[in-house]
Amino acid sequence: MTVAAETVRESDHEHCGCCGRQLPRSEVVELGNTPGVFICVGCAIWAARRIGPAATLRQLRFTPLGALMRRLAGSRTDAGPQAAIPILPSTDLDRTAAFYTTAGFTETGRHPGYLLMRTSDAELHFSLEPDSPAPGQCFIHVTDALKLWKQLRHRATAGVSPIADQDYGLREFVLTDPDGNRVRFG
Repeated sequence: MTVAAETVRESDHEHCGCCGRQLPRSEVVELGNTPGVFICVGCAIWAARRIGPAATLRQLRFTPLGALMRRLAGSRTDAGPQAAIPILPSTDLDRTAAFYTTAGFTETGRHPGYLLMRTSDAELHFSLEPDSPAPGQCFIHVTDALKLWKQLRHRATAGVSPIADQDYGLREFVLTDPDGNRVRFG
């Protein structure tokens, strides 16, 4: 392939600023408040579920993607983020869902190559990376790390490290999933 042809192909695709997938321009839309950042329809629907009641989602679901994104961009009145949600790699989304379900998470969404898991304390997202990706890490603040650690040990959840008090004042442990992702709770 020539450099010109490669450039044309790359310019016809954009990365979703939410899930990171590279998609044809026809399947993403640029966010109005954030030029140069694009989002796919799957992530747009996910975002819509979090900004309004189900009636709003039903109304937006059948709206063309561009109009949907204009509504999403205009519906938030606060300037700052509500939470950071890590996106961790997975080589098998079914296995990942099963592992985190035993750890007390609930599957809250699934899109092609993408999985959402949630507990009362946190939400984790997983992106399908079938070619042995480098594992990720994240930290989740919880109300009572010792209680959570005991629950995981009681459920015989694999990959739970010993719990330890840290010199900076937190009690922490690590949960390592089958893909090597390390989720630290404290």
